[in-house]
Amino acid sequence: MYTCFLIATVVLSPNPMLPAYDDVLVTQPYPGWYSAGVSCESGPGYMLAEDCYPTVDFIPYQVELWLGFGPLGPVDEYNFGFQMDQSGAPDGSFFWSGSQDDVVYEDIGLSVWGLDFYHVIVTITDPPVLAAGQPCWFCFQAVSSATVGCLVRNNIPSWNIQCFFSGDNGESWQSSQSTWGTPYGVFMIISGTTDLDRSTWGSIKGSFI
Repeated sequence: MYTCFLIATVVLSPNPMLPAYDDVLVTQPYPGWYSAGVSCESGPGYMLAEDCYPTVDFIPYQVELWLGFGPLGPVDEYNFGFQMDQSGAPDGSFFWSGSQDDVVYEDIGLSVWGLDFYHVIVTITDPPVLAAGQPCWFCFQAVSSATVGCLVRNNIPSWNIQCFFSGDNGESWQSSQSTWGTPYGVFMIISGTTDLDRSTWGSIKGSFI
């Protein structure tokens, strides 16, 4: 059974967002309430994926998530990746992936399910270029054997595809509807730049796979 924590819509005071980059690819910030939490730790192979659709070539430099950790506290490493879209789902093959450890945490004052929740801001090392007009999926997991919970919402906007869950580190996927009986969306912000000047291209061209 894949872990989905007790569902309860709870309202808290909004947490201020301070993105470091001007251009935003995905903006689904945590608004101070949530519907549930779902597991995303690497120990059992759990991974989550959210869809994104760049309308122009985009370099993602920073990801913001709202995650909960147990008594050992926040983890300091995350596996990120991007997969192509295949009929409205991740295709199971990473065209870019990498381990990330440039992380900043902000306690949001929420403790539930035995977890303390944080606004987690991760800067991506050697990010890919996401091609304009090409739908893809951002995939992530916390590198941990202990439970890590990700806050999600169940009243996702009509333009947003529900998140997908993997129990084998992104090799195969199933929708949140089929996994937990509810279509969920991950609270998440992906920011970066659309300014692909010559120096930028020179430093990132090796990230194409």
